[in-house]
Amino acid sequence: LKFVETGLDPGFRLFITALPHPEFPLGLLQMSTKVTNEPPAGLQAGILRSYTVLVDQDRLERVDGPMWRQLLFGLCFLHSIVQERRKFGSLGWCIPYEYNTGDITACILFLEKHLYNGPISWQTFQYMVADVQYGGKI
Repeated sequence: LKFVETGLDPGFRLFITALPHPEFPLGLLQMSTKVTNEPPAGLQAGILRSYTVLVDQDRLERVDGPMWRQLLFGLCFLHSIVQERRKFGSLGWCIPYEYNTGDITACILFLEKHLYNGPISWQTFQYMVADVQYGGKI
């Protein structure tokens, strides 16, 4: 209310990010507009989101050769499958984990740097993606 008295612009909006906490004012939460960012439903929508959010034309042209684009698609496909699998809950997983764009971004950066250094080591690539990045959270 003090803001209204001081002549604050009525178009002003405040965005708050908060974790659940017992001392967070319930009244503020109830009168606020809640915004969430959920991953898209469906495998095709997940791949499309990966390509629209993470992969742009500049990233596609950074590494020469057809292997880069094929492996990039494979990573986006894997990430979409893992995200789509969440609807089954923790069945087959030790602990539930929310995979997000940070996971696929780390894999893409690893692949990009690995391809810059010459021929790809499949054992290293498989270990880093399957065991460390995605399997390390299972």
